[in-house]
This record gives sequence, C-alpha cells and structure tokens, in this order.
Amino acid sequence: MRRPLCESTAKTTLLVLAAALIGGCAENRRCRAERDRAQEIVKAMDSKSTDSLRVAVAALTTAIDACDAAKMGAEKNQLTEAKNTIGAHLAHLEKRAKRKSEKLTPEQLRKLEQEGDPTCPKGQGYKQPGSKEIRCTGPQLIDMSRDAANEYFSSRKYRITESDGPARLRAEQGAEVYVFTYDAPNTGPKCLELYPLPGLPLVEAVGRATGARLEKLKSGGTVKTVRGEATLLFEESDKKMVAKIGSCGG
Repeated sequence: MRRPLCESTAKTTLLVLAAALIGGCAENRRCRAERDRAQEIVKAMDSKSTDSLRVAVAALTTAIDACDAAKMGAEKNQLTEAKNTIGAHLAHLEKRAKRKSEKLTPEQLRKLEQEGDPTCPKGQGYKQPGSKEIRCTGPQLIDMSRDAANEYFSSRKYRITESDGPARLRAEQGAEVYVFTYDAPNTGPKCLELYPLPGLPLVEAVGRATGARLEKLKSGGTVKTVRGEATLLFEESDKKMVAKIGSCGG
C-alpha cells in the first residue's frame, strides 16, 4: 500500500534536518577542538622566536576558519584578536631582524646625525662606529609601546621577560629593572615600575624615563604622559627602592 504523500514528505524533511543537525554538531566540535589546540600552542609559544610565532599564527588561522564554518562568532572573534596581536609582534621581530642584518650606509649615518634616532628616548644619545653623536628623538620610556620597549632594551643587551594576563614586559640589567604593564598593544604602559641602580636617586630615574624636570617630581604627585597625567609614587626602604608611575595597583 502506497503511503500518503504528506507522510513521505515529512519523513524526508526530518531526515534532512537530522543530517543538518549532525553536520552542525561536527562543525562545532571541530571549532572547539581547533580552538583548544591553538590555545595550547599559544601557551607554549616562545615570544622571541619567529618560528614559534609563525606556528601559533598558523594554528590560530586554522581555528578561525573552523569556527567561521561553524558560525561560532564569539570563538572566532577571540581567536582573531589573539592572531592579530601575535601577528603584529611577529611582524615587529621580522622587521627588527632585517634591520639588524643591514649595515648602515654613509647616507643613513648622516641622516641619523642630522635627524636623530626615533627608536630611543628623547634626551639621550649614542655613537655609531664612524659617526658623530646621534641624538635620540623617540618617545620617553613612559610612552613606549610594548614592541618599542622590547626593541629599545634588547638592543642594549637587557634581559627581557614577557608575560600575558596582564601584558607585561620586564627588562633587567644587573640591579636595574624596568617593569612595564600594558592594557593595549600600541600605547604606552598603564604602569611603569622603576628599580634604579644603587646610588641613583628615584627622582633622577623617573626624570630619565619621563623627561620631567626633577624639581617637579615628588611622591604623590603626577607625571605628564601621552595617556594623560599619571600618578607617581616612591617606595623607599633599606631593602627596596622603587618608583611607580601610573595605575600600578596595590
């Protein structure tokens, strides 16, 4: 006996819906699996290795594609944000490596002598082999982005340690330590902690990092930065001397 058309159509519709549901579940599972895989790769990533950063970017790209196919917008947005941040850092390291491998021409040296070097803080200077004194024309330490601070201290052989959650960069050379804490990748730090060399007054360390006049600096006062006025606090004891600029918490 032939089944009514409506019964046959209903069964076909249910089969199609079931197949779509199963397919959707598979896509969701793939999105989550690729997301988890990418997160593990990012956790183990060496932020100083371009090869490690490239592997992380590739894993994030795969996860983004999987979550896009599954229409899982929240996961895709989080992965995209991570990829953009890591990709920008990778581009910075590649650019720095290329610049280091290139020997400065006489014309480039003359340009630095005439215009200054925008990669180091105003008020400072240095000499290149075969050059006169080169003035620094770049932002003060308190206004340096994470990548700019990394490049500046790395070029001066400081030991660099980076971490996330919050984004933090620590540069140290002997007893001298700078700790930058960021809430955005391309702006100055929300907090800069200075541990100066023994014998260097805190006000002088802050003056070098901010360009502020020393007579204007006092604990509880403020310092002008590109982000606005930042609170300045001094902590001095037999065991520790530290200046904190900005929103450092605690």
